[in-house]
Amino acid sequence: MDRADAAALRAAITALPARCRYHGDNTEPSESLIHREACCDTGIPAQRRKHAEAILARLAGEVRV
Repeated sequence: MDRADAAALRAAITALPARCRYHGDNTEPSESLIHREACCDTGIPAQRRKHAEAILARLAGEVRV
């Protein structure tokens, strides 16, 4: 992955909200009988952004100059 690829991914990720409208930064799913991706339906995009940012940070270590 080169810097342009990383920049394109970063732009796509920043289009997602960083926080849940109802739960703020606490987007982790609760431990309940129902498996959820995030705190609630509104928090799903923020939770996906959090995961994508972690993956991009890991991949950024592989960026070739």
